[in-house]
Amino acid sequence: MRNFYSRVILFLICLTFTTTLQAQEFEFFGVIKLNDTSFISYKVLFDRVNDSIQGYSLTDFAGKHETKSNIRGFYNEDEKLLSFNEYDIVYTKSPVVQKDFCFVNFEGKVRNLDKVKAFSGDFKGLYADGSSCLDGMIIVNSGEQVKKRVEKIDKVIQRSKKFSDSIKKNIKVARVLDTLTRNIIAKGENLNIFTRDQKIKLSIYDAGKVDGDIINLYVDDKPVLENYTVLHEKKYLEFKLEKEQTKIRIEAVSEGTSAPNTVRLEVEDSRNFVRTITNLKEGEEAQMTIVKK
Repeated sequence: MRNFYSRVILFLICLTFTTTLQAQEFEFFGVIKLNDTSFISYKVLFDRVNDSIQGYSLTDFAGKHETKSNIRGFYNEDEKLLSFNEYDIVYTKSPVVQKDFCFVNFEGKVRNLDKVKAFSGDFKGLYADGSSCLDGMIIVNSGEQVKKRVEKIDKVIQRSKKFSDSIKKNIKVARVLDTLTRNIIAKGENLNIFTRDQKIKLSIYDAGKVDGDIINLYVDDKPVLENYTVLHEKKYLEFKLEKEQTKIRIEAVSEGTSAPNTVRLEVEDSRNFVRTITNLKEGEEAQMTIVKK
């Protein structure tokens, strides 16, 4: 019996160790190039388990058409070939309907995925039905390399005598990368979130210093929260999706003691999780639209 338990424990240890070795996360920042003058910011983050790749891409992050899409693909270590394709939109700030989106389909040589600092190559753009749209080129650097460069820039600025201490404090470059990928919805913006579920969960909270931000929340123009003071503790709401589109509108009633009004919002269904944050002045509004696929 003791030998049996020993073998079970050894098996579990080996299984855990093997899983740790096989599951790896990769992050790349850069651009997609559509022609000689058109560049769009691009980020890919994926997990690799054995040869399979699963993750997401961010196109035009922090831009007016920011779009998050799921990606899947493979890495063939023998042939040094990386391939992945966007196949499903999680959210977008673009007003374009889902069937009109052009999905990136990439295949290119990457010598060693575990150590690569950058890669580039041509991609094919395809609509959801497989027909061709815009082709272009991907040019990205590893997240680790980008962060190292940002840290170097930070050090140069902090050591420079050309900037006052107050300016140095406010322009720390290391925060830029985080800010660019925080999915901020500002005045007049609408974030389209796609789902196949019949209901979604929404949580509202202050992820930073609680400073008395007050909001009104409307669902299809009906008030759900009025003069609600946002706290660290999450406020959970659940909505049934009875229509093709459900509009969730956030109005900043007060900016609290530290402007602007910044409220963390999280939308979750059975497949996807979307985290966003408002950036509003008093009286301004932003909106999320839940779109049933």
